Amino acid sequence: MACKGSGVQIPSAPQILMKSFVLETKELLLSQGVIAILAIIQIRIVATNLGPEVYGKIGVYWGIIALCFRLLNSRNSDLVLMNFKNEYKNFLTSSILFEIILGLISSLIAILLFLISINLEILDTNQIPVYILIFIFSRVFLNILEVFKGFYTHSGNLKIYSLVESANNIVRFIFVVSFIIYNPVIDSFFYAISINNLIVGIVVIFLLFRNNKSNEQMSLKEYFSYSKSNFKKIRLDQAVGLIPQHLDVVVIGFFADFYSAGIYRIAKKLVEPINYLVVAFSPWMLNKIKNDQKYNFRKLITKILFPITLLLIFIYLFLGDYLISFVAGDDFQESFVPMIILLFGYIAYFITFWTRHYLLLNDLILKHTTGRIINLVIFIISSSIFITEFSFNGIAFSISLGMISQKIFEVYVYTKNK
Repeated sequence: MACKGSGVQIPSAPQILMKSFVLETKELLLSQGVIAILAIIQIRIVATNLGPEVYGKIGVYWGIIALCFRLLNSRNSDLVLMNFKNEYKNFLTSSILFEIILGLISSLIAILLFLISINLEILDTNQIPVYILIFIFSRVFLNILEVFKGFYTHSGNLKIYSLVESANNIVRFIFVVSFIIYNPVIDSFFYAISINNLIVGIVVIFLLFRNNKSNEQMSLKEYFSYSKSNFKKIRLDQAVGLIPQHLDVVVIGFFADFYSAGIYRIAKKLVEPINYLVVAFSPWMLNKIKNDQKYNFRKLITKILFPITLLLIFIYLFLGDYLISFVAGDDFQESFVPMIILLFGYIAYFITFWTRHYLLLNDLILKHTTGRIINLVIFIISSSIFITEFSFNGIAFSISLGMISQKIFEVYVYTKNK
């Protein structure tokens, strides 16, 4: 709106809101933008060099290991953040040891699952490959990244947070691309990721202890006791959500074939940049809710998230075929339909991503868990119905249906409790 006769233009409220949002999240957006671009280039190099079947096999192996680790580790940055609310002892060392112990337990579970799958002749191998064992071991070090995220979100140092996120993905990209180009086999992919995991673990330990305060230390036993209640809530919440998130590719690989898993995995990888936006906005959103319990989510949706959503829908619907051809090659053209099906679930997740953070910081995390249980039940029922006839399209539909149902429930809980 302009002041008459003044010759000065006063920015409208939506413009001010958008400008403020961009200024406050620019480092996070830049970081996730770099990650998304590198991910797309990496997909192109890995998929075109290895083909749909091997690319699907990577997804199946990765899904099994990711499920085991994220079952005990995912979102433990939230645990660290919640522990800062009432505790003034220094729990940095204990939180790192805690994550390492969880990583070792996850390693044993992953190895056990591989042995069971081999004995049941589900996987086309008679022993666990060496590169998988090395990858599992290296994944323990990546657990420490959750501690880093929790501490730096609490301090509000989003610049360093974003820098580490970007550096992690850039280094991983360099290793994966170099190894695949030099020797295009599945071993190269997992060796590259393993080296990156070790480097990330060492770097974040250094950054965490660089500015570590010297006040009274909390023992590991104390930390476990203090964290136990919140840890159980977060783990239950994550456990029910991780199954559809990581088992979709595994289910296709087990009940269809690795080729179908590869087609589906490309579709999922191409819609995951939407999740990068959620990751970029999440530390900012947590910080906002923590400092303002009456934050206006309606303005966030109508002035920021909805316009972005319309742009995303246009890109995927009208440029999706070209995107698949450019990123993965003509061998993956069947990925278009599952990509569009997944798009609707990811859009629902994106436009209501803030509900989880609101529930977390208002002691309603169990409501989020209920939403994820709804998601899980719908995924299991619908996937068992549709996978036989529709293969990867059926799984894509099950994922989207579950995500949309979960977010509808979370919005309902928010409107009831706001």
